[in-house]
Amino acid sequence: MLASLGGLDAIVFTAGVGENSAAVRAEACSAFEWLGWKIDEAKQVKSADDRDIATADSSVRILVIHTQEDWAIAQACWNLDT
Repeated sequence: MLASLGGLDAIVFTAGVGENSAAVRAEACSAFEWLGWKIDEAKQVKSADDRDIATADSSVRILVIHTQEDWAIAQACWNLDT
């Protein structure tokens, strides 16, 4: 699949597991280490901030992006036509 995309700039982890599980992120990326994906373990610390957890020499950026599912749900509910 990556070949059909012509490469990859970043991989993004988000929502419950993606934001909160360093083990899941590490395991998901370990299968692609041969492509040069490298996680900086020191950056794996849980944080509410968006962050790049890749090493400086990683071939792609590995991003953890905070989501606001509750806000998106509230907005959708507000816009419901009843």
